[in-house]
Amino acid sequence: MRLISRAVATLFMVVALPGLLWAQDGDNPVQIESDNTAFGGSSAEFLQFGSGARGMALGGSFSTIVDDVNALYYNPAGLTAMQGPEVALTLMPYFADTDYYWTGLAFPFSDGDFGLGFFLGHFGFGNQPIYTEADPDGLSGETYGVNETVAGISFAHAFIDRFSAGMTLKFINDDLATGALGGASATAMALDFGVNFHSELGNRPIRLAFVVQNLGGSLSHSGEALRFRDVNYSESDQTVPDQRVDPPPAILVTDAFPLPRLFRVGLNYDVISNESTTLALMTEFIESNNTNAAFGFGSEFRWQGVDTPVGVALRASYQTQPDASESFSTGAIATSKGTDGLGLGGGLFYRFAGTYRLQFDYAYKNYGVLGSANAFSVTFGVD
Repeated sequence: MRLISRAVATLFMVVALPGLLWAQDGDNPVQIESDNTAFGGSSAEFLQFGSGARGMALGGSFSTIVDDVNALYYNPAGLTAMQGPEVALTLMPYFADTDYYWTGLAFPFSDGDFGLGFFLGHFGFGNQPIYTEADPDGLSGETYGVNETVAGISFAHAFIDRFSAGMTLKFINDDLATGALGGASATAMALDFGVNFHSELGNRPIRLAFVVQNLGGSLSHSGEALRFRDVNYSESDQTVPDQRVDPPPAILVTDAFPLPRLFRVGLNYDVISNESTTLALMTEFIESNNTNAAFGFGSEFRWQGVDTPVGVALRASYQTQPDASESFSTGAIATSKGTDGLGLGGGLFYRFAGTYRLQFDYAYKNYGVLGSANAFSVTFGVD
């Protein structure tokens, strides 16, 4: 019990301390007067999309209770909590005719003392017309695309029955302007690290999680699309330059942009926990290198009858959006700010042949002025 008290006290300090420091007045000599947060200064933003409609509906708070294949994304320490091997596929149609896919395979072994998994994620689009000053209508027929991919392997170990830790090694590849432009690509490697502590409080499960994501290098692009091109004017219109003729031996050098690095600390408590019904409440604190600190909240209700093979789940979450500044508010942004960061979803799972489980999940995510997106996932597992 003393260990639980210390864990809760530690979480309170981690979550409350940034808010207390922020609330200090201007006379505090340790207060930082300027904000050096690199807003919009990171690359490979698709690394923050998540995995699995279950996790997308619950947000980062899911890192505290993740016990399935989605631990590969949210908290690799959760691999040791899996009941058996699982494979999952997630699809999220994104904005502007782009798509995001994620698939993973994970399994525990040695009676749950260890966990191992592999995953692949992809974001991008293709066959988009190229518009230039000489061809503003894109009549040339030339097209381009963008392909961003992440692949990784995760490993976890349960040191004791209440504490586990895991690590993920990622390889990120970013291909821009593929097609007629020749492309510009960059690669990087990154690490995720997570720990999970679970116990009981009032005869109900309580969990604490710490996760660091995307620790690694930066992306600096190079390729044919960055080759400098002479400016030659059209014979029919001397005011319209054509930059696709006679490339000289010169190339543009790009800056390196860091990955979106995140630190999360989360707490979960099951207010209802019995053989057929679970109601989990969770919260998290998020610190990132590309925006201000934020808080998140989530809840999941799961039910499955003792003698029925079918079960259902309902989920909801909300994460504060510190980048939605009043100074940048327009009519569209102001209208959407109330639901920006909202996540909703549900799931339906079916158990058959004694140990097999087929699960379908859906998530709705609101992205403020951009609009909303829907995610779908299917999972097959052995319990």
